[in-house]
Amino acid sequence: MMRYIFLVSLGIIIWGNTSFAQSKKSNNVSLLLPFNAKQIISNPSYKDAELGNMCREYYQGALIALDSCEKANIAVRLTVFDTENDSLTVLNILQKQAFKESELIIGPVKQNGNIVLSDFCEQNKIFHVSPLMTFSKSKIDDPYWVSANPDLPVYAKFITKHITSTDSNAQIIVITDKSVLGRTLFNTFKQLGIDKKGKIKTVEFSPDLDLSHYTKNDMNNHIIVAALQDRIVNATLRKINDTITTPNLHTYGFMQWFDSKTIEYRILERCNLKIISPFYSDYSRDDVKKFITKYREKFYTEPTEAAYKGYDQMLMLVHAMNKQGKQLMNELTENTQQMLGTKYFFVKQKNGSYQNQFLNILKFENYKLIPIN
Repeated sequence: MMRYIFLVSLGIIIWGNTSFAQSKKSNNVSLLLPFNAKQIISNPSYKDAELGNMCREYYQGALIALDSCEKANIAVRLTVFDTENDSLTVLNILQKQAFKESELIIGPVKQNGNIVLSDFCEQNKIFHVSPLMTFSKSKIDDPYWVSANPDLPVYAKFITKHITSTDSNAQIIVITDKSVLGRTLFNTFKQLGIDKKGKIKTVEFSPDLDLSHYTKNDMNNHIIVAALQDRIVNATLRKINDTITTPNLHTYGFMQWFDSKTIEYRILERCNLKIISPFYSDYSRDDVKKFITKYREKFYTEPTEAAYKGYDQMLMLVHAMNKQGKQLMNELTENTQQMLGTKYFFVKQKNGSYQNQFLNILKFENYKLIPIN
């Protein structure tokens, strides 16, 4: 029988379940997220309401995962803390006895919170997982930090590896805008171009860009449009469409494009497009259908990407923890985990931290996205 305990004071929520005779002792997990609960209740338009609601959705997905853990006779004691997106609040939480009993910490979300938590985790040899955000500029030398999301430099390396491992006659052309994604990928691809002896060309978009100056008829041309600005994305795709007579032309883009109201799907279909995304859920899978049904029944709404992440990460981490205890990364490192919203492939970094380095490659065909990896 499952029991729920809610402590309203200090913005703390504690969730727990009974221990099972068939399982080891309860796995103590702390969820440390900026729910901003009190602020959003008093003001739904609070400046961090979007972040808080994303964390709530993550938590809801995690609760579905814990239902699955109960059925598998895995005992979990989950303690949930609201950081209120404030480093001082995180420092106060570190002093609480319930938090000190943590064996795994999921959160915080923002980089400053991870820095505050770093010393505590290293002293106590506890992993803390960054669940939602991508930190492309993080320089946290923390062997207990786990990033569940690939950062932008990983995108560049992942795409390059995919292309060069499947095409020995590839030329890569990268067209960027001034967005964070564009600037970061421009710099990473530029360095990769040096390493690949000039087989990668980086170009900043301009209205007079002529792709014929960069494509080669005797090579397979892979054009990566590292841009998010609608105007530049559409203009670049039109230029690619005008160059469609170039042999063996491939285009790569990003899932954010589909948030645009001006994207020209007709052109996407003709550009031999592949989308790179950290998230993809195949709705034809039985386990995905089952998750959606449970989520609807419990929360009366559709699961968001954050909800999928909450489910996937909680289930994956708790199962690894149940096998390896606090050394759960021994179970997960370089061992692909097929979950509902993506695969996870954690790699240990030079600074000792761990990062998921899997991305989905989705071919746009007949106005649908089809996974190819």
